[in-house]
Amino acid sequence: MSASARLSIWGFVLALAAAPASAHHSAAATYAADETTVVKGKVLEFVWTNPHCHVYIDVAVGPFKGRTYTVELGSPAALAGDGWTKASLGPGDEVVMTVHPSRTGALSGLCRRCALSINGAAWRGPATVE
Repeated sequence: MSASARLSIWGFVLALAAAPASAHHSAAATYAADETTVVKGKVLEFVWTNPHCHVYIDVAVGPFKGRTYTVELGSPAALAGDGWTKASLGPGDEVVMTVHPSRTGALSGLCRRCALSINGAAWRGPATVE
């Protein structure tokens, strides 16, 4: 095999390896770890997918009232380790989540060891969703 062919193959391999790495973002860059905000409302959808799960909430009170707020959670594997399942949250569930808000003011936050209640009951698990 020629040197240029080997170089082309290595370039292709490196490009493939770099794609997943660039897709992952830093929570510290996206969310304000030193701030929290409380989001109250009804679950519109709970998405159980890699690399992170998400909860879409129809906000009932506060500055986001009447809007959809997105909460980023950990991966399905991390959540499952803390007792979560695909059915932990469902459309219509009333939730109160204390999240780290977006640094840009976007309607999104991060649930990392967050306080959570579902339908008036405190979450039974540790809510370790990093």
